[in-house]
Amino acid sequence: MPRVSREQQLREAEEVHESYNENWETPSMLDTTNIPAREGYVQRWVRTKVKGEDDQNNVFKKINQGWRPRQLSSVPKGQFVPNVVFNGSNVIGIHGNILMERPEAQHLSHAEYNRKQSAKQMTAVKQNMFNVHSAGDGMVAPSMTNKSEVRKGRLVDSDD
Repeated sequence: MPRVSREQQLREAEEVHESYNENWETPSMLDTTNIPAREGYVQRWVRTKVKGEDDQNNVFKKINQGWRPRQLSSVPKGQFVPNVVFNGSNVIGIHGNILMERPEAQHLSHAEYNRKQSAKQMTAVKQNMFNVHSAGDGMVAPSMTNKSEVRKGRLVDSDD
C-alpha cells in the first residue's frame, strides 16, 4: 500500500460539495424572487423589444390592461435590482423587458373576465361540433336511448 502524506490525509477528509443544493434549478434571468411584489399588487415581466426593435404595441396593450412599469424607487434602499430608463424614468428592467405591476383586485377581475370569455368560446365550439358531426362518428360519444316502439305492419324498403 502506498504511503499517504499528512497533507493528503487532511485533503481527503475535506467534504468536496458540502454546500451543494440538491434542489438546484436553472437560474432565470427574469427571476422575480429577489424583487417581491408590493402589498396588494401582482407583477409580471413585459417585453419592450423584439430583435433589437422597440415593441411599443406590446407595452401599450399591457398599459391598457392596467399594468404600470414598476418604478425603481418602489424598491427598498440597498437592494440591487436591474434597471433601465423607460419613458424618461428609472424602472426595473433587464434584457428588453420591464417589470410591470397592477392592483391585485384589478388583476383578479381581469382573470375572471378572461375565464368567462374562454367558457363562452368552449360552449360555442361544443355546439358547433354537435351541429357538424353526428353521434358515433368519433367526435362525440354516441347517444343511447331506452325507448322502443312497436308498430303493426311490415317494414318498407326504400329500394322498392
